Amino acid sequence: MIWNEARECMSRDQMTDLQGKHLVKLVGYMYRNVGYYRKKMKKLGLEPGDIHGMEDLGKLPFTTSEDLQDAYPNGMFAVPTSKLVRYGTLDSVSGAELIVGYTQNDLNLWSECMARSFAMAGLNKNDVIQIAYEPENWAEGLGLLSGVEKLGATAIPMPADQKKDLMSSIRKFHMTGIIGTPSYLMYLARMIEKKGMSGGVLKAAVCGGAFWTDKTRKKIQNAIGIKMYDIYGMDELMGLGVAGECKCQKGMHVQEDYFIAEILDTETQTAVADGMLGEIVFTTLQKQGVPLIRFRTMNITRINHEKCECGRTSARIDRICARTEDIVYIRGNSILLYSIENALSELREIKACYIVTIKKQHGLDVVEVRIESKRIQELLQSDNGESVKQRVEAVVGKIIGMKPKVYIHEGEMTRLYNRRKVIIIDERRF
Repeated sequence: MIWNEARECMSRDQMTDLQGKHLVKLVGYMYRNVGYYRKKMKKLGLEPGDIHGMEDLGKLPFTTSEDLQDAYPNGMFAVPTSKLVRYGTLDSVSGAELIVGYTQNDLNLWSECMARSFAMAGLNKNDVIQIAYEPENWAEGLGLLSGVEKLGATAIPMPADQKKDLMSSIRKFHMTGIIGTPSYLMYLARMIEKKGMSGGVLKAAVCGGAFWTDKTRKKIQNAIGIKMYDIYGMDELMGLGVAGECKCQKGMHVQEDYFIAEILDTETQTAVADGMLGEIVFTTLQKQGVPLIRFRTMNITRINHEKCECGRTSARIDRICARTEDIVYIRGNSILLYSIENALSELREIKACYIVTIKKQHGLDVVEVRIESKRIQELLQSDNGESVKQRVEAVVGKIIGMKPKVYIHEGEMTRLYNRRKVIIIDERRF
């Protein structure tokens, strides 16, 4: 079921035109009402009249978590407190507290996005949906509740720490859907396996609020016997519902009539092509309380603007796979650091540790892999270590798209690193 076909299935040209019109209005609105952002625009010599549509998005300054901290408590608010109907608090990336405020329009927007996300997962007005919210994040729980109500379904709000009542609730209320964190749903899967029970009439679970992997998803799906759907959001932007996964499970559809999503190179802050990893940056097009322009999420993902098999035309993003500090660019290719770590850690037959160094030589990126081991003679005994170096060269080369320089260190192990399997050093940053 497509909840809002007119918006979720409009052509790319129509969506770009709609976003451009909202962007022009948003810039003028923030310039008039948010002194902090007005100063940022003036610093760049920008005025609202300089923004005519989506083609001018790149001219606008970014908003960062540091900006929100600097403007604390309400320097980014675009309306007087008399027009707010709800406050929420959240922790920034650095751990500092931030305050967000919602107008009634903002809450209506949130419930619309959540209703669309539930519909993408195949839930409808005939369903009974449990909202497993974290007790410390009650504001998120209220947003999810409003989405269930907008859908016309029946909601069962239940704090995620009340797990002992979960199975009885599934049977008693004939629950057909759940929205919760990966850890909550993993608990449900373990309980079902342990007691030899079934998921009853459950037919779908929407999962967000934390990183998780496809391996975890498959494990939970197999145990419960239902499909698990991704959902994305950040409290700074709105909450969960900024993007949701449909039944095709080929990425999360961004609610593009409400949010502009950009994927940018983490070093140059310029747009990357579809399918390439980069930082996702959002602009909230219709929020009134605390609107944000080009908010840097520090989250790494990919985007795809092709039409989905489900019929929706909205852009799709992959599940968030890392933070900006977890990605490097080597000769133009975006590389996740943990992919190098995982690949080397998988070479279990080689009893060694690795120091991977990324550096510049003659203007080009080069990668060196230093192999260290307490059993160095074992590595060298057969062919002077050539087979070991070739194995390491192959797995690292496959990831970085070029041939690394690999050598075996025959001296003492580096004490600073000898407790870790893989250390990666990017000397280009120093």
